[in-house]
Amino acid sequence: MPSNCVFEFDRPTPVYYSGETINGRVVLNTTSSKSVNEVYILFEGEAKVRWDEQRSRTRNGKTESYTEHFRGTETYLNTRTAVFGEGDLPAGTHSYTFCIPLPLECRTSCVEKYGKISYEITLVVDRSWRFNNVFKQPLTVLQTYNLNMYPEMLIPLKNEDIKYFCCWPCSSGPVISTLTIPFGGYAPGQRIHFTLEIDNQSHGYDLDGIELKLKQIYKFVASSPHYKAREHDNTLTTDGQNERVLRLSKRIINGTLVIPPVPPSSRHEGIITVRYVIVMYIKTGGCHTNSEIRVPIVIGTIPLAQSAENPEHAAAWIPETPDTPAGAAADLPPSYDNCKPPSFEQATHIGEKFVDTDVDEHNRTDDFIPKYPMYTNFAMPSAPPAPDAPPYPALTLPSAPTEDNIENGPDGRQIQTYGWNSST
Repeated sequence: MPSNCVFEFDRPTPVYYSGETINGRVVLNTTSSKSVNEVYILFEGEAKVRWDEQRSRTRNGKTESYTEHFRGTETYLNTRTAVFGEGDLPAGTHSYTFCIPLPLECRTSCVEKYGKISYEITLVVDRSWRFNNVFKQPLTVLQTYNLNMYPEMLIPLKNEDIKYFCCWPCSSGPVISTLTIPFGGYAPGQRIHFTLEIDNQSHGYDLDGIELKLKQIYKFVASSPHYKAREHDNTLTTDGQNERVLRLSKRIINGTLVIPPVPPSSRHEGIITVRYVIVMYIKTGGCHTNSEIRVPIVIGTIPLAQSAENPEHAAAWIPETPDTPAGAAADLPPSYDNCKPPSFEQATHIGEKFVDTDVDEHNRTDDFIPKYPMYTNFAMPSAPPAPDAPPYPALTLPSAPTEDNIENGPDGRQIQTYGWNSST
């Protein structure tokens, strides 16, 4: 029976935030004695990019085709720890502990068609005159994106599109579309509630409906044989409505988009970055091109406290993560019990997986899918507050003056006061 290996971590789901320390142990079972040069634990964190493009060139009057291979790598961590020296490794069970601190600059694990960011713990039994025994365990690392640390995320997003169907002098009235989203940042598991206002001022065109998509856009950067970048996008979720907007009429349409398990938006440039955008299409029908509105949004790992189902009771559920400043929750209202820690679910909408051809096919972990936090117990408000709404509760004024709130003003006339205190 061949040797086998089990990796045990200090938490049920091996998902770690950058800045944390990975603690655990490796349990190796051998059925016979082995002569080894060394037994060591290797931890690697890196990004890899690769794709091929077909080219053609002319030589001596002949056109020939060739393939250009684009490659790129970025290393975040590479450590090697010896746990057994040269000699005979006896048969039986061997347990080796590990303690691996993650730098804050570690990027979030992800897998895509043209690249991946991966983290792996490997136990290598370096054997004398034999093939090495290699045991790998991939895990998920998340670079924290706490949306509560960015006040600008509380500002509603709004974008407007104006479309004319014909050219002057036969032009019709415009179609004015305004898309509003309550917040600038969300986390996986939340519902993005949107409001679309359509003012169809055209004289001869009815609109056939709308379609909204949440898109994920990856950017890959290669450095060999020369610098080149390319993008690839995925449609994560769609909401379509066939409500017609007749000519010379207005309509307000509300809907939602659910965020599936996906990596957070990239906070810094690297060879692999990801961003998100909401794209709205208004179906104009006939031979006209559909009207389009694009609204970039941020997806983080920790949602805005104000986006909870009951924001007035819940506004400070901020998990302790390495890049959250100490006492960050002190200036916010108290935490509440209904906000449970997130679950971690496998990424969706991966499509074609990256195949790491630099690694021997027997030691690849190409089937590994990262896991991301899901905040299914957070629900978004149905609409943003009105633009002119005050940031404080409405003041209820007394219905009639009383002796308690009547005083003499500076000019001797009586004035009514409402209990406001001012200081200079």
